[in-house]
Amino acid sequence: MLDKFILGGYTEDNYTPNNQSDGVYTATLDTDKGEITDISLLAKVENPAFFNLSDTDQKIATVLTKDNNQGGVGIVDVKTGKLISASYLPKKHGSYEAYDAAKNLYFWNELPYTVPSYISIDTKHKVLFAANYNTNAIHTYKMDDDYKITDSHTYPIEGNGPLVEQDHAHIHFARQLPDGRLMVCGLGCDKLFIYDVNFDNAEITLVSEFDTKPGFGPRQLAIAKNSNYIYVLGELASRVGVVKYDPKTGTLSRIADYSNIPEGYVGHNGSAAIRLTSDEKFLYISNRGHNSLTVYKVIDGGKHLEKIQQIKTEGVFPRDFSLSYNEDYLLCANQNTNDLILYKRDKKSGYLTVAQRNIKHDACVRVLEATDFLK
Repeated sequence: MLDKFILGGYTEDNYTPNNQSDGVYTATLDTDKGEITDISLLAKVENPAFFNLSDTDQKIATVLTKDNNQGGVGIVDVKTGKLISASYLPKKHGSYEAYDAAKNLYFWNELPYTVPSYISIDTKHKVLFAANYNTNAIHTYKMDDDYKITDSHTYPIEGNGPLVEQDHAHIHFARQLPDGRLMVCGLGCDKLFIYDVNFDNAEITLVSEFDTKPGFGPRQLAIAKNSNYIYVLGELASRVGVVKYDPKTGTLSRIADYSNIPEGYVGHNGSAAIRLTSDEKFLYISNRGHNSLTVYKVIDGGKHLEKIQQIKTEGVFPRDFSLSYNEDYLLCANQNTNDLILYKRDKKSGYLTVAQRNIKHDACVRVLEATDFLK
């Protein structure tokens, strides 16, 4: 069987010296051979560092830049490989405290323009949701039936936390819950937000706020579809939390949290991505710094987690990864060593073993399974 992934990342040299990436790529996994056999350019896009796929019509909603001086969001038509719609943000200056893994130091990152860090798409209602880390805001966009952006709204968020990276709210995630509400992660202010959505005009209304532990730094979520449990990835604390969502009230309640790195590890780490298997029995997390994947078994009906494996990615700064179509493989991108690593996954135990190393691909920060999407 031939499985497909879509890869995205940076196209500028300042993120990766001598970067050869031109935009969005497809990667082909031959499951019989257990290896990635081809990586091909799908669409030329400037800095598609994060994207998500439409449910229909083969459209990719992506963050992007224009002429290396303005950031925004856009829609790529897979059939043509062309950018068919885009909306760019005002050239607002952005700055934040950042960490350079190569030099092992913090620095103040000054940006002449700002780009959202996360985007999601509601295909049915033709709405985009974007999280802007740099300007501490949520962006929403209304599209017409041709995916052309017709209206947009910006919702600034205030707040901060106890750590140096938490000087501002730093919004990092905006995606819908199964009931259609929008859930948002404030990495810098240690908060989760839930909003009602007006699908006619893409406006949102706050329903509730939830405080994580100080310094947790909520970055991304894995949302169970067969229960009301949500797994919250804390980038700054290198932990994962379990919360329960009440659809009737739109509120969250805390259950437990767990460390994504070994006890006693003293190096810098920032947990980056999180995936829940379709049977909701296993949870996977990437760790930038410790350069590993953490594997959890979901227990007690979804309430709790049991760490069962920690496996190295054999590269530096693993940012994103994705399970294959049948979830018998996992493909992970090491951003700073410009390579991918493929693991074989035991679906019964959840354990990973290395299937293929040193798959060359520059500055990759987004990996998404897309076998059915590309048919």
